[in-house]
Amino acid sequence: MIADSLATFSKNVVTYDQFMDYLERKQGNANSNEISIDRNEVIGLFEKRPSHTTDYAEKLFQFDKYTAITLAGASQMGGKTIEHLIQELVAINEEDENYYSKTVATRVGDFCRFMEEKVRACIAARGYIGRSILLFTHYEPITEKTIIYRIVIDKPITENFRAGDWKYVSFEKISDERYVVSEGQDFISKRILMEKRNFFSQTIPYIVDRIIKDFNLSPESIPVGYPQQFLDEIYLKLKADDWVIKEPLSNLSLQQAVNIAYLFLKMEITFQTYAKRMPAVGGAIKIAVIDKDGFRYIMGHNILQPY
Repeated sequence: MIADSLATFSKNVVTYDQFMDYLERKQGNANSNEISIDRNEVIGLFEKRPSHTTDYAEKLFQFDKYTAITLAGASQMGGKTIEHLIQELVAINEEDENYYSKTVATRVGDFCRFMEEKVRACIAARGYIGRSILLFTHYEPITEKTIIYRIVIDKPITENFRAGDWKYVSFEKISDERYVVSEGQDFISKRILMEKRNFFSQTIPYIVDRIIKDFNLSPESIPVGYPQQFLDEIYLKLKADDWVIKEPLSNLSLQQAVNIAYLFLKMEITFQTYAKRMPAVGGAIKIAVIDKDGFRYIMGHNILQPY
């Protein structure tokens, strides 16, 4: 597992151009310097955008002896960091005598229910949460297999919902065919790994919706599982090409795995220096491994001498 330490924080802002456009719309063709401004309209101009970054944020955590969690996206929830919340649950698990008898799926479910409670409390108090993605990585020493779950903490995608029905925390098990799993600012890595399925899973639902709209089709005429079936068919056609890259990754030694993880992260850090946007990857890099001896850090966890 590998993680950087750069955390991005957001603020509600309105740009100068946006505000001037608003004033021009309000003035219209009137010659008067007096403009009637609506308070709610002005509030509606503000958008939550990245405002600054801080270094030395914790994004890689030990959860138990054979489990680690890495974080991408929002590193805070209300007045607490995700790190603090994870440590809070770790302390609860340490008091649970039956914890290690639970399956990995049960542990993930417990983790999501814990986070769901925290999210709902934050929404009730502040009315907003950021989007966080966590990779829950577990190594099973008996079978020597790695199990990874992708956990997403996000706000509602629609305004028409009842608070009791919406789940702010969702999870899915990552396919065993994925030998490199990444989240966050991982655009270069995904292209190198030819992860086309991720791209199509985002675009095919949009394509289907656009076809329905452009040709005035009835949404009921489209079978419920059609977008997923479409995605699966394309994925099967592209799977052979993906294997050219993925097959060598299935037989890496632990040292090779550490090397390639570091390579991918350094590429993301280097490439963003050429992009016209706020750096979102960087700072101190932490690397950890899990094997039959359990979780251990191998880089970035010690305090170094100043330089």
